[in-house]
Amino acid sequence: MSLLQIIVKNMLRKPVRLVLTVIPMCLAFFVFSLIIGIDNAYDVEFELDDKRRIVTINRQSITQPLMQPAIERVRQMQQVDNATFVTWFGGYFLKPDQAFSQYAIEQDNYFAVFDGIRVPDSSLPLWQEDPTSVLVTPALAERFNWQAGDKIVLTTSIWTQKNFSNDWPFTIAGVFYPEDGTEEESMLIKHTYLERNRLFGRGMTSFFVSRVKPDFEVNSTIYQLDNLFENSKNSTFTSKESAFAESFRRQLGDLALMTKLVLAIAVLVVFLLTSSSMAQSLVERKRELALFSAVGYSKRKISSLFVIENILVVVLAMLIATCITFASSWLLGQILVDGPFSDIELRFWDIVKISVIAISLGATGATLPLLKLLQEDLAANLKSAI
Repeated sequence: MSLLQIIVKNMLRKPVRLVLTVIPMCLAFFVFSLIIGIDNAYDVEFELDDKRRIVTINRQSITQPLMQPAIERVRQMQQVDNATFVTWFGGYFLKPDQAFSQYAIEQDNYFAVFDGIRVPDSSLPLWQEDPTSVLVTPALAERFNWQAGDKIVLTTSIWTQKNFSNDWPFTIAGVFYPEDGTEEESMLIKHTYLERNRLFGRGMTSFFVSRVKPDFEVNSTIYQLDNLFENSKNSTFTSKESAFAESFRRQLGDLALMTKLVLAIAVLVVFLLTSSSMAQSLVERKRELALFSAVGYSKRKISSLFVIENILVVVLAMLIATCITFASSWLLGQILVDGPFSDIELRFWDIVKISVIAISLGATGATLPLLKLLQEDLAANLKSAI
């Protein structure tokens, strides 16, 4: 009988115990994998930092506005290539649960700062002619089955029109293709339309977005920009675009901290399970170990059999949990097509990391019981094994 056959038979000798050991391990690895997948859904750092863009908000809070004329002071900075202002609209279509991102943009400079955005020629005529026209991402157009020329109404609790209505009419001009790493469902509104028709807040905006020239250091520019407004009524707080996106992500909690906590719990659960299971198995198999020793197996070889067996059990639980995670992410993507959990994914290096953790836990979980085994005289159990 080969060593692999021996290991597999030892694994399956107590099927009920194997199942009861694997199930909680699966749960631990599943929760850990799911947290990593959610973390990946909000990971925009690498895509956005390459753009060398920085975002400026009111130092008090993002809900506090900035004055639009202040953008000119930013544009005059020698480190800044271009800058634009953006206002959050905060509306929904038909029902409050059908919300998505809407940004009122400055037409002249927005696409120069966000130069990765592509607007097809077919969307330009209506966008340039109609003051109520908006651009939407393909995913958003597909979600609501919007076509160019469609008339829609968005309701917002933030901006009231001069006629005291919170319902704003818009015309779909067409689609635009967002940059990689940005929202798949969003709408661009003309800031001039918002400014001309809102009852209050004219001359104000939510945040500035600036592009730093390649010859200048981003962090230094951030410091100098905030110093520019340090003594003004609207002092500012500036950060990299990725950090700004991260601030929205933290509305769901600190996923990095959650990942670490879940990992710690998963490690503890798997370590305790493997250690207790291995200790119990060694007690039950003393006579078998004595026979192994009698036929010439060294303690090192016997130990390696148990370590491999333990690793296979943990890896089995990890593989099952990973498959469940993939299935769950696909299912959530089908159900929550417009939600933040629709992009949950496990990347290649995530799977590698989880696999390394599983193998390490399988090996370390057998350490304490096997240390005790190596200190014993296996031949002393030979009499009871005959």
